Amino acid sequence: MLSIRSTLEITSALLLAVPAWAQMSVSEVPQGLTIQGRIIQPDGLPLEDSNVHFNIKVLSPGAEACVLFEENRVVNMTNSKGVINFAIGAGEAGATVVPSGHTLPLHKILKNSGTIAGLASCAGGQTSYAPNAGDSRKVRVTFTVGSETVALSPDFDLRSVPYAMESENAVALEGKKAADFIQASANVTQNRVETLLLPANFDGLLALLNPSASSPTTGSIGIPSSDGTATAPVRDGLMRYDEATQTVQVSIGGTWQNVVTGNTGVGSSNIEDGSVGAADIADNAISGGKILNNAVTTDKLADEAVTSDKLMNNSVTNGKIADGAITFNKIANGAISTIKIVDGAVNSAKILDGSIATADLANSAVTTAKIADSNITTAKIADQNVTTAKIADGNVTTDKIADQNVTTAKIADSNVTTAKIANSAVTTAKIADGNVTTAKIADANVTTAKIADGNVTDAKIASVSGSKVTGNIPGNAAGFYGALAGDVVGGQSGTTVQRVQGRWVANVNPGVGQVLKWDGGQWVPQADNNSGGTITSVSVGPGMWGGGSSGGVSIGLNNTGVGAGWYGNGSYVPQFYVDSYGRITAVNNVAVNAGYASCGGNLHGRAWVGSSSCSSATISQCVNGSTVTVGTFSVPSSCDGDGDGF
Repeated sequence: MLSIRSTLEITSALLLAVPAWAQMSVSEVPQGLTIQGRIIQPDGLPLEDSNVHFNIKVLSPGAEACVLFEENRVVNMTNSKGVINFAIGAGEAGATVVPSGHTLPLHKILKNSGTIAGLASCAGGQTSYAPNAGDSRKVRVTFTVGSETVALSPDFDLRSVPYAMESENAVALEGKKAADFIQASANVTQNRVETLLLPANFDGLLALLNPSASSPTTGSIGIPSSDGTATAPVRDGLMRYDEATQTVQVSIGGTWQNVVTGNTGVGSSNIEDGSVGAADIADNAISGGKILNNAVTTDKLADEAVTSDKLMNNSVTNGKIADGAITFNKIANGAISTIKIVDGAVNSAKILDGSIATADLANSAVTTAKIADSNITTAKIADQNVTTAKIADGNVTTDKIADQNVTTAKIADSNVTTAKIANSAVTTAKIADGNVTTAKIADANVTTAKIADGNVTDAKIASVSGSKVTGNIPGNAAGFYGALAGDVVGGQSGTTVQRVQGRWVANVNPGVGQVLKWDGGQWVPQADNNSGGTITSVSVGPGMWGGGSSGGVSIGLNNTGVGAGWYGNGSYVPQFYVDSYGRITAVNNVAVNAGYASCGGNLHGRAWVGSSSCSSATISQCVNGSTVTVGTFSVPSSCDGDGDGF
């Protein structure tokens, strides 16, 4: 929250009275009420925001509190040191008058006669205000910075000076002439007189005029700012404020000297408590040698002020930490790493029961060497915590399993494999009747060597299908009865294919080169005629020869008469003629330098260095048989003696 430390002064811009005979209208008198003061924030710094919204209301004095005049304005208080000084009702730039329900000028609402009607806002709901003799007026000031609005409390009373605005009704000034009053001039202005007579300034002036008088009770006189001169006046004891060095200076012996306390500078006794803030101390200005032992206590450190980057390595020792000072809530997550714990510092007595959970242990952190014999009991292992992945190969031996501990319920399906059963470990006595089923015997696991002679009897074999019989069976198939049917008919000794995919095949011997063809009713041997393909003819375009619709077909390019070989060399360039079909139908060799003899035998486009001297050279080029100068350039070194500049 913002606060106002100093009292706002409200003065009138009409301190100068106007006699009736002076023939001066009220419109010639400066209008407005001056609002002056200083705004200080709770941290002791002046308000210097660049965008402060002010609302000023002039109210009637009674409980009706009618708004007689209202004005809004936006003030830039940058570098103002919190001081405000503006006149309401004076039509200043940036000021906006809020309609109050009447059209009276500001000085009219101060009259204690008549009735002010048509008011838009009164606390009691009235729409008019009839002032009584001797009524004063109240001023209410509110300002907004950002999203925060502050109302100055209590309201300020307008005293007698502002009522000089009513001087238009004066008929005489007790016989006083204009010369009997202070005359306004370039040096004597209303604002300067009012500023001089402010209680703070006036009491200070009296104190200066009378050095033996007590200090002023309402304020003091400010000293002038530096005008940039280095030489002080002859008179000693004059003071000024040097804004460049931000120091107070006093004139001594014709020079300006900074004001200090005694002969040693500023000590602790010269600094008011709370007057030096963090912004007043330069970075790195406070070092260890400048802080007395035990000078920094807990109440002098702001919460969270001491951070890791402000502590030197190894600066915090056990001797500097009180017993019990470090608790769990003072240690950030992850702040204590292994390198910060001395070997042997963490023992069982320092670990609360249940404080170490699985998530607190790094992978592989718990090893056999860290677990004492017999420390791991069944009660310390949670159900389902011992899985196959947690038991190393070979760790579970027979002597580690108590008799009867391994039951069927403790062995997962498929966990017992051949590799886990020793040879001869499975005996007939260990297999219950009916436990060996087909689903428990892998394919190919039952071999002849595993079946004793006579063990396979008719009672142990169900029906044998053809898929279970392999190899050749000599003679007729035993137990085969009946005839074949479908596409193949007959018996074992003679079969005949009568159909293909259910369609009849003609009983006709095929000839050489014939194939079976479907004639619509059956498969019949017929000659193989090749009637495939979709190309019926090949046509050629312009500039090509060949084509046809049967037999061997060839195509090619017509001869244009251009002989084969290379065209063009250092003296000639090839000249081609291309017809409308993209063919080269003619070619000629054209001499490169033909017609350009005037270039001294140089080819068209060739550039060479022409005239030169020990300071510059000229570049020439052959263009369409004529020699043209391209440009000149400076020779970067002295002549080498041959006159060409190189």
